[in-house]
Amino acid sequence: MEFQQGKTGGLTKQEKSISKKLLNEGWTNQDVQAFINMGRPATVNFARISAVKSDHKQAVCTDEELELFKVFKEAFDPKTGLNPFLHERIVRSREAMITAISVFNNPTLSFRAETFAVLAITGWTYLALEYAERENLPTVRKNGDAISLADFLKFPECPFPTGVSDNLRAMIKLRDLVAHKIMGPYQEIWLPLFQACCFNFESQIVSLFSRRLSLAGNLSLSLQFGTFNPEQLIELSKSKLPSEIKAINSEILEGLTEMQKEDQAFQFSVVYTKVASSKTNAAYKFVSPESAEGKAIHDVLVKIKPGSETHPYKPSVVADLVSKATGKPFTVNDHTEAWKKHKVRPPTHAADKTKTNIKYCFYNPMFHYHCYNQAWVDKLVGEIGKQV
Repeated sequence: MEFQQGKTGGLTKQEKSISKKLLNEGWTNQDVQAFINMGRPATVNFARISAVKSDHKQAVCTDEELELFKVFKEAFDPKTGLNPFLHERIVRSREAMITAISVFNNPTLSFRAETFAVLAITGWTYLALEYAERENLPTVRKNGDAISLADFLKFPECPFPTGVSDNLRAMIKLRDLVAHKIMGPYQEIWLPLFQACCFNFESQIVSLFSRRLSLAGNLSLSLQFGTFNPEQLIELSKSKLPSEIKAINSEILEGLTEMQKEDQAFQFSVVYTKVASSKTNAAYKFVSPESAEGKAIHDVLVKIKPGSETHPYKPSVVADLVSKATGKPFTVNDHTEAWKKHKVRPPTHAADKTKTNIKYCFYNPMFHYHCYNQAWVDKLVGEIGKQV
């Protein structure tokens, strides 16, 4: 039986036959109206039910059809508005991600990384297929099989931001690479990747579909640290990773620029610090990196990452600043000779343009040029001053 959920204020043919059956069984107009409006995107008014009641020629549904329609109506989730009869992909998508998070947060399980990757990709695939169908994009391949998440990410119409797409490609690689492998304690090293995957799912399902579909009300999206022991995690990060783990990481990160790797949508990072308290109330305080407190802690604990703010000068600007500071001519050609002499950046036609001396130079992958900082200007000014 196919259910016809009316999208306007008028009753569908099926809803009319259902309403007539209920009225004949002694339901009041008001009760029938409330029943028909359950989960309906557009509600019907009292007059529509009255019209059905007074129409003696209106067909009546069978007992079986009425029972099935009741099952359909009772399946609506009042919080999300979802119904598995109508929104099967979205229901499966949310449940797959909820299960993935629950599994990873279960410290008694051993294959958490593999299971999380499989379930998370399943959740994202259902989400992608639902979006594709609503936007009239392909949902099947030429052979009749459903498209994969990897296929969807190649669509020009894919709505996911770059960081989200990069994270999902890494997750797909990880799912394929860790299958049937023993990860030991090293599965924790992918926690930032998994955490970003969770936050990305939350943001995309809300922005692309509805805020009612947020997972925040079901469970915390944060992947827990279990019995969190920072000393153990520090030692793990310092330990010599097995060759298999190194190979997996190498493939996951292949082709990504430093800027892509540092995108919070690709790998989520947090700043944490101990809170002074008694032994019985010992805790860790997590703060957002974007907050004033997070930035203050970041400046102390983490080396500032290079970017347009730390390295703002193009070669022509550097040449102009050096000329003004020294009172002597200093051209872009002079600057080229200087960076070659000090090897602060790779040659112009080098395959990898990112191998710079960050102390002075940074390659901006977004605009495809090398830029420099004040320290580089000061160095050049100092050298010219010594030549006097």
